[in-house]
Amino acid sequence: MSYGKTRTAGTSNYSITRNQRAKLAADYQELLKELSTHNIRTVGNYALEDTLGEGTYGKVKLATHKLTGQKVAIKIIPKLHAENLTREIHHHRYLHHPNIISLLEIIPTETEIYMVLEYCEGGELYDFLVDRGRLRENLARKIFGQLCRAVKYCHDRRVVHRDLKLENILLDAHSNVKLGDFGFTRECESKKLLETICGSTGYSAPEMLRGKKYSGLEVDIWSLGVILYTLLCGALPFDDDDENEMKLKIIKGEYEMEEFLSAGIYSKKNHQLEKYDLFVQTCETYHQNYHYHHHFFFFRCNK
Repeated sequence: MSYGKTRTAGTSNYSITRNQRAKLAADYQELLKELSTHNIRTVGNYALEDTLGEGTYGKVKLATHKLTGQKVAIKIIPKLHAENLTREIHHHRYLHHPNIISLLEIIPTETEIYMVLEYCEGGELYDFLVDRGRLRENLARKIFGQLCRAVKYCHDRRVVHRDLKLENILLDAHSNVKLGDFGFTRECESKKLLETICGSTGYSAPEMLRGKKYSGLEVDIWSLGVILYTLLCGALPFDDDDENEMKLKIIKGEYEMEEFLSAGIYSKKNHQLEKYDLFVQTCETYHQNYHYHHHFFFFRCNK
């Protein structure tokens, strides 16, 4: 009887050892497959999931922290573009505001740079607007106010964004604004003008399109005006399929004020719409202590 029990135990131990060896071999194969593939599935403590979007230099993937379960967005950029990321990463590290996307950490590898960012469940403001059409003024005021606070926070630190547009504004689960994409961000000294043409044409200020030197603070505020108009009207103020025609409209300040806008948005003067009031209001909403007078955008459009 004892001999039989010993034999049974020996068989059981052998079976366990065989199963362990099989599992170990399977784990090796899985690891080899993971190390050999170009489709990376884990980075640091994060498991990569679906692709959220693609940009000029790389793609953005949804990811989950393996220990905490926190959802994040990871921007993956080939290291050959490292020089273009230096300023973006430097400034983003020091910008901590409720309406600015948080940069959580940087994970460099031999071939890629992984920027781990706060995940915004609400997606891009552009898609939000496409789904809803033009926004009610109360909702537009909330979104625009939060955006202004984020931009003012940057400007107070002498940093200009230079690429403010709906696609670079994300929303969290509660539709709160999260400003992102600081690729064109620059330091801005009080009297020093900039000259690099950047950003999207539809949101660009006239002086930038003319190739003149410009104030980084002012071109950001111009873009805010374009965003405010788009939120309220559901379309860009200077839209055109022909980019050259769009540029001319911006330089001339040619856009239509929709009649459905309330009296608080525009004013009437001699039964004509005062086209520049909306952009003037942008300045006032942005920060009442900034010294922009009521015809600020009028003069700039007609220089």
